[in-house]
Amino acid sequence: MALEQLLKIAVPALPLATLQYDRPYQDQLNNVQRLFYTRFVNAFNQITGPLGGQYIDCPNGLFFNTWEQLFAATNTMYPVVFDATYLHNAVQLQAGSTSKIEVTVGGVYNFQYTGQVLSDSSSAKTIYLWIARNGVDIGYSTRGKTVSSNNHLTDVAWGFDIDLDVGDYIELRASVTDTSLHLHAEPASAPHPGIPSGVMTVNFIAPLPNPRPTPP
Repeated sequence: MALEQLLKIAVPALPLATLQYDRPYQDQLNNVQRLFYTRFVNAFNQITGPLGGQYIDCPNGLFFNTWEQLFAATNTMYPVVFDATYLHNAVQLQAGSTSKIEVTVGGVYNFQYTGQVLSDSSSAKTIYLWIARNGVDIGYSTRGKTVSSNNHLTDVAWGFDIDLDVGDYIELRASVTDTSLHLHAEPASAPHPGIPSGVMTVNFIAPLPNPRPTPP
């Protein structure tokens, strides 16, 4: 068996019973059941062992943006966009969208976002980030970051857990108080690789709670 996968277990094909006790039939039945239970126990032990997590197929995704994201107007909502996908196991950008991250397995997900913010002026200005699920803003989900320096790079980060059913999507939204603030990207320049304007990682962490909580 390859180390990178579990051996799949099929339903055993039990022989039909005889009308009277028959030793060969009983031996055959026992052998079939013994094989099934042996394979079942071996597979279960691999999952519960110290390295068992390597066999569990958990939904995950990683998305990033290789371009600048500018904000044309102040105090206006803009979705945070992504133009590249690195990981997408049951988590993907919704068809036709660059901002809506959709799941095909229901559960509680952890989202981690980091944006590279650049200021083009020395006045104090703020970028706000918040969460929307299926197009509806989540209450008390806003993070703010104030920047005062000119031509200064800084990170803005937002990590959160949220429950999503099959087909639900999350969108990170942003607004700025000054259009001289934007999410900055750079191409590779020796000795470092390129700088994305934003990166979002997504990981499944638990099944859906029952009942599901009501957002604030």
